[in-house]
Amino acid sequence: INRNHKLSCAKGFTLIELLVVISIIGLLSSIVLTSVNSARNKAKVARAAVDLKQLVLVLNLYLDANNAYPCFDHDWNDTKEKGWSAPYIPVWSTPPWGNTYHWEHGVFVSSDWRSISINAPGQANAEALDKLMDDGNLNTGVIRGSGGRLEYAGVDQSVPFVDCHI
Repeated sequence: INRNHKLSCAKGFTLIELLVVISIIGLLSSIVLTSVNSARNKAKVARAAVDLKQLVLVLNLYLDANNAYPCFDHDWNDTKEKGWSAPYIPVWSTPPWGNTYHWEHGVFVSSDWRSISINAPGQANAEALDKLMDDGNLNTGVIRGSGGRLEYAGVDQSVPFVDCHI
């Protein structure tokens, strides 16, 4: 009788053992989720860098064909912009943080500074993109701005300024 009693006690888990296992699983999942979110943010920054390089390529193709950059109309998704860019790029992507890319005159340097702008990427994303593509300082180099607006001037700044504001 004493032997059966020992066997029946050894079959189950105690409440403390279950709580310890659940807390370990919770701790491990929080570590994994943190790593996944970090990797996701790095991927977004890398995608934005590729997008900006592709947009500069499109602008340089347009420059080669027309001896000038396209005029500014402030929205990559406008019919005008899709019209001039159609031979060079079929579909515009949006930044990984939403909004749109803009072909703009500069705000942070001078009004004749030609740049591709991203609205509201967030300060951490702006700093990460600048570190990846430029000098790591949002006040100098070809990437300037803040989390509210970021400008990438990776195009030839010596090409004459064309502004088509109407």
